[in-house]
Amino acid sequence: MILHSKIFGKGFPVLVLHGLFGNGDNWSFFAKIFSKNFQIHLLDVRNHGNSFYSNKMDYDLISEDIFKYIHYYKLQNPILLGHSMGGRSVMKFSMKYPFIPRKIIIVDISPNAYKNTENENIIFALKKVNFNIIKTRRDLVSFLKTWIVHLETRLFFSKCTYRKENGKLSFRFFLPGIEKNYKYLIQNEIKGGVYNGPALFLRGEYSNYLLPREYPIIRKLFPKSEFLTIDKSNHWVHIDNPKSFYEKVDLFLKN
Repeated sequence: MILHSKIFGKGFPVLVLHGLFGNGDNWSFFAKIFSKNFQIHLLDVRNHGNSFYSNKMDYDLISEDIFKYIHYYKLQNPILLGHSMGGRSVMKFSMKYPFIPRKIIIVDISPNAYKNTENENIIFALKKVNFNIIKTRRDLVSFLKTWIVHLETRLFFSKCTYRKENGKLSFRFFLPGIEKNYKYLIQNEIKGGVYNGPALFLRGEYSNYLLPREYPIIRKLFPKSEFLTIDKSNHWVHIDNPKSFYEKVDLFLKN
């Protein structure tokens, strides 16, 4: 099966992989801007968006999904960009297939293991959602407030819904498949190779997902890595400070 995507523009291919619970549409504005000079592929990772659902989900399988996608569309040495879980997917893919990516961009994530339980609390909350009772996105935002403090996060999940043919809301991700594999996706270190191509790591100034003390470890896996900080941004750097984010990505893509 081939991952679902939306493709914008013509030119050198850039594949974009979203974070956990998200989908390619989260990067639509990025595609609008960069499709003027590149062909932007907004992928839905397995168990997300309109891609296939599976009870199996790990970074080796996601890497194989990306490989099949590149082969299916006959793409030559594309550039890969990934945010959060998507960034970990890109790291694993570039280690597994080091001669395929021309260069990679990793957004606010590291290859190290995480012990953050925030998403586990989110999964607990999402499992309580009953769309027979919750009729609108506004209702969902209100319902999640008990477990999810940050409004930004609640709004994000409201945007990760769609209406089925029967008119009921539904999430655009396969929660059972994500929950079953969550600990592997978050708590396992990304390792098993070295990628010697150009690699740009972008971190949010206020985020703790990628910290300067991790740079030496990352350089062992990505010897040509470059590290930049996006000012006044948290984990969703492309939303918090899009101007600075786009400028740094644009410079790296064109070099």
